[in-house]
Amino acid sequence: MNAHASTSTRTSRAWVAAGLLTIGVAWQFTAERLGPLLMATPLQTVQAIGPLVSSERFGPAALTSLIRAAIGIGAGCLVGFALGLMAAASAQLRGLLEPLRWLLMSIPAVVVVLLAMLWFGLGSSMVIFLTALMTAPGLYVNTVKGMQQVDRQLLEMTHVYRFGWRLRLVHLYIPALTAPLSAALLIAVNAGVRLVVMAEVLGADSGVGHALANARATFDSAELYAWVLLIVSFVGVLELALIQPLQRRLGRWQEVRHA
Repeated sequence: MNAHASTSTRTSRAWVAAGLLTIGVAWQFTAERLGPLLMATPLQTVQAIGPLVSSERFGPAALTSLIRAAIGIGAGCLVGFALGLMAAASAQLRGLLEPLRWLLMSIPAVVVVLLAMLWFGLGSSMVIFLTALMTAPGLYVNTVKGMQQVDRQLLEMTHVYRFGWRLRLVHLYIPALTAPLSAALLIAVNAGVRLVVMAEVLGADSGVGHALANARATFDSAELYAWVLLIVSFVGVLELALIQPLQRRLGRWQEVRHA
């Protein structure tokens, strides 16, 4: 079983490497066809990262976007989680929130950006509002689904034996919520970073998205793709270093509780 699992892991990593190589080859081929004005090659992009990171504008732009992403994603996750808990306990509230959930999950994010620019103007408030508003539905849906998967017989048993809220939380609710919330958190972080950058491109006067827009306006394709590569790398590092370890830790904790 272990040997089979190890082989599966090696195969998966090999295919990941093959996928990255394919993207690199396609990128190089497309860049050569379009020319340096429209698309930088992978080598030109990598060479542009050093000067960009060492420039004076990199730190403030990156820090601004990081703060916006942290506040927006955090607020969206907290609101979605809290509303999900309340909606799972109340069918009336769940019905009341359903049209809003459907609306937020159906409307294109760019439309919300335009509306938020009218309401909040340019800057951090608009970016944070958009990010929180668009990430909350994912946490809400997964929290409701997780709470609905709680075993009703076990729930009744905890009431019969008069389990306190802490025991019910540890042995009943958290194990049921671990899997859906882990997936929702991963999606919220990845989507949140994209939303922050998109909002900054369209309607902010600072941040990574604003720097991207400036690079596009000056046709500096090497810097433009360097920013994109740094954003993608940041999301990848965030997922590998934070989200996936958290998921594995919660998964092991869930297995122990079920054992």
